[in-house]
Order: sequence, then C-alpha cells, then structure tokens
Amino acid sequence: MENTKIKKKQKINWIAYLFIAPAMFFFCMYILYPILFVSTHSVYKWSTLSKMEFVGLANYFSLLKDSTFWTTIKNSAVWILVTVPIQACLGFILAYIIEERLGRKKRNGKGISKMVFRTIFFIPVVTSVTVVAIVWSKIFQPYQGILGYYLNQWFNMSPTINVLGNAKVALFGVMLANIWEWTGWSMIMYVGGLSQISDDIKEAARIDGATVWQELRYVYLPSLASVHKSLLMLGVIGSLQTYALVGVMTNGGPNHATEMPGTYIFLKGFTQNQMGYACTISVAILLVALILTFIQVRFLGSGDFMKKGD
Repeated sequence: MENTKIKKKQKINWIAYLFIAPAMFFFCMYILYPILFVSTHSVYKWSTLSKMEFVGLANYFSLLKDSTFWTTIKNSAVWILVTVPIQACLGFILAYIIEERLGRKKRNGKGISKMVFRTIFFIPVVTSVTVVAIVWSKIFQPYQGILGYYLNQWFNMSPTINVLGNAKVALFGVMLANIWEWTGWSMIMYVGGLSQISDDIKEAARIDGATVWQELRYVYLPSLASVHKSLLMLGVIGSLQTYALVGVMTNGGPNHATEMPGTYIFLKGFTQNQMGYACTISVAILLVALILTFIQVRFLGSGDFMKKGD
C-alpha cells in the first residue's frame, strides 16, 4: 500500500515538471543560451565575416582603457539618478491625485472617472518607443520644433536652439522624453500600492487631525515602501537596457554625449563589425546589472509591491 502511494506521488511530481517545461525551454533558449554564448565569445576576436581568433582577456583589458565605454557608464549613472526619482515622484503625485482626490469627488457624485485619467497618462507607456522618439525629435528640431518656437515667443530666445545637437544638453533632452514615456508606468505601480492601504488607517489619521502633508509623510509614503523599491530596481535595470529611444533620437551622438551601453554594443558589433568586443561590453554590463541588483536586494529587499507587512 505504501509503495503505491509513493509511485503515485512521484507521478504527480513528474506532471508538475511538465507544466513548467515550456517556461524552462524558453528561459534556456532566450536567456540562458544567449548569456553563455556571449560570455564564451567575449574572449575571441571575431566578426560576422571572419574566423574567430582566441585573444583571452585582451578584450577586457582594452575595455578598461576604453574612454567611450566609461562615458556610457557615466551616462547610465546620470540617467538613473535623474529619470528614476523624477518618474517615481511624478507617478506618485498623479496616482495620489487620481485615486485619493479625484476618487473622493467621484464617490460624492462629482468629477470625471478615474479610468479616464489613468488611460490618458498610461498611453505613452504603450506607445511604440520609435514613435515617442520621432515625436520628441520633432519637438527638439532647431528650426521647426515646438520647443524653439515657444522659447522664442515667451522668452525671445533664438528658435534655432539645437537641443539634440548640443553635447552638453543632448542627454537631458533624451531623458526628458524617457520621463514623459514612463511616468505612467510609475503611476500605475503606485495606484496598485494605494489600493493596498487600508481605509481604516486613512480614516484614523483624519480623525486624529492629520493634515494632508502629515498623511503623505506618515501614512502613504511609508506604506508604499515596497513600491519605491520595485521602481528603483526596475528603473536601474531598464536604464542599463536603454537602446531604442537613444538610437532613434541621437544614435549616441553628438560625439558619444548620449552614448548608452546598448547603443555602444550595437555600434561595436554591427557597425564596426567587432563582435567579440561587443560581447565583452555585454558581459561587463551584465555584471554591473547583477551587482546593482544584488546591492538593492541585499539592502532594500526584493521590493514585491504586493507583499504585506513590508
């Protein structure tokens, strides 16, 4: 009798493995295999048109001396420090106004449905990155751009200001487009977090006479700590993966001022045909992402915004 139970239990376990088999197949095919392929080929000098030549760690030593690579690291750091906090702050403000302020009016029979505002601010997130890049490139055009026109009308500045052509401000121009595109994602994350805050806690704070600022400081912000952590982690990883927006708007220029790891990998691998060196850059960026993720998980936790009692 006991042997029958053991066999039945083993059969159930094999069925469970069959359920996760498709996910494991795609993980191995599209994540694990590319990582192993890039890692093993990073010690070779090769292109799509030539045979592989083993060079050991020569690519990595060259990378340490590559000033453009360090420029991409600096640009990524600036990107993270600017875009992630701004998107989080704007997303929280929008979520709070829509859910707590406009939501109260709607419950009282006034105001517009929250769904309308959620949709409006979330539209940029689901819009093609290429479309977003083209629209903002048109806005920043030095002669026909909207930005130059209104700067000339309001401040009597030259309408020929070239934001994306100026090495000092081009990166901030691209970051502005990124903030506009992804603030809606932060808003939705905070909307989900706000729904987890008990109405009893909010009501208790109001009964105790807490002002709006005190509610924000002592009720909302601490209760949304896990959302802050999630957005930080996703923002860091997403910043290191940035490619399409920069590629379409500036292609890493002018003079590598907006070069990001993704665009530099493409430049070396597919434009200059240095596939081995491009693999080396990819491995380096992967290590940076793993280190940053480990630090965040170690000191901030996983940041699962659905987790209770954080």
